[in-house]
Amino acid sequence: MTEANALVAHGGGPTSVLNATLLGVIEESRAAKIHRLWAPRGGLEGILRGDLVDLLAAPHPKVEKICWQCGSAIGSFRGKISDDDLNRIVQFFRAHEIRYFFYTGGNGSMGTTLRVAAAARDAAYELISVGIPKTIDNDICLTDHCPGFGSAARFAALALREMGLDQRALPTPVSIVEVMGRNTGWLAAATLLARQRADDPPHFIYVPETLFDPAEFLDCVDRLLHKQGWVTGVVAEGLRDRSGRVITSSRGSSRDAKGRPLAGDVAARLARLVSQKLRVRARSEKPGLLYRAFAPCQSPVDRVEARAAGRFAVQAALKERSEVMVSLKRPRSRNYFCTFSLVPLSHVADKERCLPAKYLGGSGNIRDSYRRYVAPLIGPALDPPIHL
Repeated sequence: MTEANALVAHGGGPTSVLNATLLGVIEESRAAKIHRLWAPRGGLEGILRGDLVDLLAAPHPKVEKICWQCGSAIGSFRGKISDDDLNRIVQFFRAHEIRYFFYTGGNGSMGTTLRVAAAARDAAYELISVGIPKTIDNDICLTDHCPGFGSAARFAALALREMGLDQRALPTPVSIVEVMGRNTGWLAAATLLARQRADDPPHFIYVPETLFDPAEFLDCVDRLLHKQGWVTGVVAEGLRDRSGRVITSSRGSSRDAKGRPLAGDVAARLARLVSQKLRVRARSEKPGLLYRAFAPCQSPVDRVEARAAGRFAVQAALKERSEVMVSLKRPRSRNYFCTFSLVPLSHVADKERCLPAKYLGGSGNIRDSYRRYVAPLIGPALDPPIHL
């Protein structure tokens, strides 16, 4: 079916290397002589609006440059896709002879890919569907890591190193930095790379995989203050208390596509708690979207792998592998390298991979062994700070 048409779309939040994956899909589609590669602007909703562009018609020199740009050159979508929407999408595929469907995103988007494939099958329409992982949260199952995570981890580690140097120069007694990641601590834990000597921040790292105890947290901060006089630490946005409830979340209409309250502002809440209970000045920092949107911190490793993942997805589709997701593998080797394989979408759709217990060193601690996992993904190692 190499003479058929294809469609690529993005779901969920972008990353700083999402366009590299898109470039990989474009390059391999062009090499395979796919007739047209449609992309709906703004994700799958663009199909419903009739707003699409043929990426193979775009000037090649212009397309080559997108891998250095964050965000998504074709937009993305995080809303609900109803069964009626799915039927309309399949009708569009049929009308435009689209036989290959590529969808990048997180675990929820892999679920959407599977739903599109099922809708096509129910309509007796032959469609090959391939998911491509993409998330800074790094929480997709059956892949060693996800494109987008390495760059976000690089930014997080650099941000903590730079904040730490600032705080060491003129210390605020307590500074708490909030890191994205909803229900998992992969990204928050990556700030461990900023700690290159014992008194470097982050002085604590709290992740959702370990239930949060406010009393223990205050004791931790108090001990550190008495020991060194200042504290800069990290909290993941999705921290949960001992009853399993998110420490702080949005109210009212501020909810995600699945109707769930949005996690966040936990650093601000904990800074207020420290000020009230320990009677010291405390501040909070929330870089927010910069974790996924700061292209100057792109990891070269992440960019190369993201592009290769896009190419591998097209190669898999041409071999008529359907209802699968591209998986990144890390063979056991002294030197890091990555290979690609395919896993069933049904094994990853809407499932979540948490930070393994082997990396959890108790409340507020991440084991140093996590460095060996995350360090190769961020590209060049961070330069050690200079202390006079």
